[in-house]
Amino acid sequence: MPKHIKIYVLILIIYILINAAMYKHLENQSSVKYNDLYSLYQQKNDSAFVYLVKHASEMNPLADTLMAISESKENEDPAKIRQLIDKAKIQAEEIDEQLLTIIEFSDTFRNNAVPQLSVNNTAMTTNMQQDMFYLATQARTWPPLYHISYLYWKSNPKTIDAKTRETLRSLATELRALNETITSIKDDAHHMFFQDQIESHKAEILRQLKPHLERMKKIQEGFTGHNSLQED
Repeated sequence: MPKHIKIYVLILIIYILINAAMYKHLENQSSVKYNDLYSLYQQKNDSAFVYLVKHASEMNPLADTLMAISESKENEDPAKIRQLIDKAKIQAEEIDEQLLTIIEFSDTFRNNAVPQLSVNNTAMTTNMQQDMFYLATQARTWPPLYHISYLYWKSNPKTIDAKTRETLRSLATELRALNETITSIKDDAHHMFFQDQIESHKAEILRQLKPHLERMKKIQEGFTGHNSLQED
């Protein structure tokens, strides 16, 4: 092989080695930056989760309002009933959003799980989290109150039927039970970071919330059929 070709080959090899080394260096830098961002995202997520749990609103005020509607007199002033229903809708929307947000921030990062785009443009890391978010969406208390509001507005004379009263009582009872669970969770939230077991806490909280949401969903499913009959 001519000498000048050997020189060119040598230069080419050196060039390739230099580029490979630079690529590896940049790749390592990128990996470090990604790991740093991943760690910061996890810390931020955990911090937000603990804050949300520690400052979770009480469910009992909504339960009290639902009971007030369910126990109202047949000849109650319609303006008072409307006021109670509107109040309940506002309270319900706050509670619904609170539960959905707590679930949204219950990411776990075992096995380097990467957040994936999920329901309603949320980012979640586990199937359990996604299932719980979907369940919480189905168990929201605002939709039945919207229907109750519509049915009451439509009725003439203004009345709240027995099935609606029963549904409101059932929801109120379950909300009070849920409030007890939330209160217990709030007490534990103060120790989450210090025990360095926040991921196990997140999973346990979802497990505790699940039966409440399932019962609330079931209550509303029974009321949905009633709504359809009423609207027909």
